[in-house]
Amino acid sequence: MTKEQLKKSVLQRLGTIKGHVAGIEKMVEENKNCEDILFQLSAITGAVNKLSAHILEQYAEACLEDVHIDDTNARQRIENLTKTMITMLKK
Repeated sequence: MTKEQLKKSVLQRLGTIKGHVAGIEKMVEENKNCEDILFQLSAITGAVNKLSAHILEQYAEACLEDVHIDDTNARQRIENLTKTMITMLKK
């Protein structure tokens, strides 16, 4: 993914998060029940975690491209560690 593609993707995801926040503000102003507000907050948390995972994934790929690791076992372990961290963030 190019830097421009990453930028566009991140901005789109941030726009979605902004929309969720605006929706929650409206819900609070309209005195909606706490359960519904908490559900929407959970959606925001998930969206932020997925955005973090997306950025981490792209950053890790760029870092691995910049370094020359001759040991294929070491490189595989780094890639596995990165995939594990990304999976954990997405939950």
